[in-house]
Amino acid sequence: MQQEQLGKLLRISGAAATVGVVACVHAAADLMPLGQLMAMRAAISGVLILIYGLLVTQKAGLWPNRWRPHLVRGALACLAMLLSYVAFARLPVAQAQTLMFLAPLIAVPLATVQLGESLSKAALIGLGFGFVGTLFILGVSADLGPHAMWGAVCGIAAAVLVATIQITIRAMMATETAISTALSFTLIVAIVSTASVLFGDWIWPRGEALWILLSAGVFGALNLVLFAESLARAPVSTLAPLDYTGLIWALLADWLIFAVQPGGLSLVGSVLVTVGALVVVLQRKTSSASA
Repeated sequence: MQQEQLGKLLRISGAAATVGVVACVHAAADLMPLGQLMAMRAAISGVLILIYGLLVTQKAGLWPNRWRPHLVRGALACLAMLLSYVAFARLPVAQAQTLMFLAPLIAVPLATVQLGESLSKAALIGLGFGFVGTLFILGVSADLGPHAMWGAVCGIAAAVLVATIQITIRAMMATETAISTALSFTLIVAIVSTASVLFGDWIWPRGEALWILLSAGVFGALNLVLFAESLARAPVSTLAPLDYTGLIWALLADWLIFAVQPGGLSLVGSVLVTVGALVVVLQRKTSSASA
């Protein structure tokens, strides 16, 4: 029981680390190009993940067994990461984080079409909450102007891609380790996004920009390490709902770091999307327990 409680604490901390990445991207958006931020954050995270992997697993577990699914997943993830970073840069942290919560909701109809899974009443209710909540967020973003509206659209598109990755990655887990998947992802993102240097707008990060960049890399690595360590101590069905504590961390980041207080409609939209995602996750937990 103590191990399970520790696993829960690690998962909540992992959710906080996820929000840390979002906050860093939001803060750095006006300091450096997004392509540079993606490349350098991936490189820093990759080094830290490699060190962690060498400490906890055999060297063979760091290397992909099949490169093709890693390359496909990496290509999709690069695009998803770029779109999500646009959302992180243009929207308040809580709104951007909430749009990422759409991924498990979007995965429901995708799994129905691609994997032949059944669509339960609970899943439909969750989808309804998520759809209405998204409309609230889009409405608030539209009121903030085209800059924020495009951020919201990119966030939704990123969530669609993340949901697609979640569906396609299931087959990978039969032959690949979590560490090898994370390392290949950071390597591919670092290589692809480094191509943005050709646009000639990279800067040499100093002062605030350097600290934000380093923090983004550390938070990105912590996200994986904390999630992996939590899974070693508690079952997925117990931990998955705790990911949505991220909304609390995101609201705190907006308030304490960026001095942004969410409006009523924005808060309602965020809560609706989070509730919808929780309904889907908890329904899966119930289904797994009864199977």
